[in-house]
Amino acid sequence: MSQNNPYQDRVIALAGLMQAVSLVQKVAETGQVDNDELATMLNSLLAIEASSTIDVYGKLENLRTGLYAFNQQLTKKKSPSDVMLLRYAIGLLHLERKLIKRPAMLDLISREIEQIPQQVDYFGSLTSPQVIARFAGIYERTISELKPVVKVFGDAGHLQQPDNVNKVRALLLAGIRAAVLWRQKGGNRWQFIFASNKLLNTCSELSKSI
Repeated sequence: MSQNNPYQDRVIALAGLMQAVSLVQKVAETGQVDNDELATMLNSLLAIEASSTIDVYGKLENLRTGLYAFNQQLTKKKSPSDVMLLRYAIGLLHLERKLIKRPAMLDLISREIEQIPQQVDYFGSLTSPQVIARFAGIYERTISELKPVVKVFGDAGHLQQPDNVNKVRALLLAGIRAAVLWRQKGGNRWQFIFASNKLLNTCSELSKSI
């Protein structure tokens, strides 16, 4: 990986975003999600003082799904599934821009997340249903108040199960975290138009290094 590439941190952040929405899609359509990938996303919400962008996600290998999904978004041929992921990602990027204009809401999210490690200690796992429900509650009390809301589509049977609803909301919160990281690292919407090749090349470079 080139340390001189200014797009590297931005691609990592976007891979985090794409991985979050990819997992949302899996939960919505199948009711299942890889526990390690879920843990990576939830851990990113707690990595407030990470020393580097990749440290937010532990290691690059943890973003394999997100890097693949982001690479698919930059290719010309997209499946209906890819289009749905893009819709979710764009929705979260829009909500993040609205969130940064709500300092009181940002402060509430920060204070709530600071209490999560105590919950993890008590229930014994970051991916326990109770801890996931706590993350979901944060999203429901804050981000879900912003408009337009991100509407998740999938199998009604799966989306009616409380545990799955909580996973979706927790993952959407992790997606917001990635969108914040993207902006903090200098990302903006114009880069999708004028720097798409640089983003694609960086994504390919990162994928090959795994």
